[in-house]
Amino acid sequence: MKTGRGRITPPAGETDGRRLRGAKARAIILDRAMDVASVSGFEGLTVGSLASDLGISKGNITVLFGDKEALQVKTLDAAAEVFSAKVITPSLDEPIPIKRLRRLCHGWFDYVDQRVFPGGCLMYAAINEYRARPGVIQDRVNKCRDAWKALLARTIRDAQTAGEIRADQDVQQLVFKLTAFQATSNTAALLGDVKYFLLGRTMTEAAILEAEAADQSSMPVRRKAPARRKRPV
Repeated sequence: MKTGRGRITPPAGETDGRRLRGAKARAIILDRAMDVASVSGFEGLTVGSLASDLGISKGNITVLFGDKEALQVKTLDAAAEVFSAKVITPSLDEPIPIKRLRRLCHGWFDYVDQRVFPGGCLMYAAINEYRARPGVIQDRVNKCRDAWKALLARTIRDAQTAGEIRADQDVQQLVFKLTAFQATSNTAALLGDVKYFLLGRTMTEAAILEAEAADQSSMPVRRKAPARRKRPV
């Protein structure tokens, strides 16, 4: 049985044996489902193929998750939790907004580079897969996308309030740049284009540097030269 890489942890403190077994089974199934979805897409994630892959019955998966769409939704939600744990949560203890923005952005590149999922960033993969497929999954994907953009925008505004990013910097324009670099870099990583992936990281840092407010504290203060006194005739 393939059990994935243990990214989903059953709830701590559960003492009911039946519930604990169910939680462990769900964790194993979701862990594998995320890997499958990241490579084959969510439409490639089916109850039958997952059951065969894990060596369990389709009935067990159906009891725990329901139909295919319910499994897809739960898999996407689980992936969002992994993304939060790997990228978002580590940045939240950074009190300086501009540093927090950098940790979020470079944390995303580390997350893809480390292949947390074999198919790269599952969110961007899902955005591409469901860009023209209205429905429950697309709504869920948009929710994840909007939450990520909102977090970046909020962090940028915090940096503006702290005087770390220029007050005239258009927040949505910077968010657009950062997410565009991420989407392009995710594709580059999957295609093995290391140079383009590294270029995306470099351009991300350049965009943040360009938005930063000029630091006036280290600039020398220029004083007026004293007026010359006229010599007596």
